[in-house]
Amino acid sequence: MLSAMDDAVGTVLRKLREHQLEEDTLIFFIRDNGGPTRVTTSGNGPLRGFKAQTWEGGIRVPWIVQWKGHLATGRVDDRPIIQLDILPTALAAAGVAAKPDWHLDGVNLLPYLTGAKPGVPHDALYWRFGQQSALRMGDWKLVKAPGGGTEPGELAGKATTAGAQLYNLKNDIGETHNLAGENPEKLKEMCAVWEKWNAELVEPKWGPARAAASKKAAKRKSVN
Repeated sequence: MLSAMDDAVGTVLRKLREHQLEEDTLIFFIRDNGGPTRVTTSGNGPLRGFKAQTWEGGIRVPWIVQWKGHLATGRVDDRPIIQLDILPTALAAAGVAAKPDWHLDGVNLLPYLTGAKPGVPHDALYWRFGQQSALRMGDWKLVKAPGGGTEPGELAGKATTAGAQLYNLKNDIGETHNLAGENPEKLKEMCAVWEKWNAELVEPKWGPARAAASKKAAKRKSVN
């Protein structure tokens, strides 16, 4: 799979060079979220967790961006971003102004990539997935994931901050030391921030558990 992906990326880049489009093309390469499961040979160490989990092993991935003639090469940037940033960044690169009534969740990364803005693109990053939740604010992370606050069948159900855990990623990238008991005020603050964000969202319209239930219902119907 890695070899095939490498070949396919090379094919795309060669075609851009062939048509002299590299300076007109903003390229993002972002890895899928986390190695699959503990029953395969994939591993995400030193990160905790796997694909489909809100531990760092399920949401922290490397990314590469290239725009020949516009962005400096060889730079490494460890400021957290999210895939939602691709749309506003691509719009800005194309000279399209994002309208406020579009309510885009991402931000335009170009000023950060060029060095025009020295700060961080996001004050906070949010996740909600079945019963699982996460919030990243600076070095702090609020998280509720398998083995840390969720019930069996964590891909289904409704996410809340009840039982959420607290980690400092700067000091504990492996999320091994839950600091919730030692930092009750920080825990309370971050729970309130996540709950406020969550209150602005619609209920999930689809999820793995619902898809499975729909297939079972269809199967029963066909048998009857």
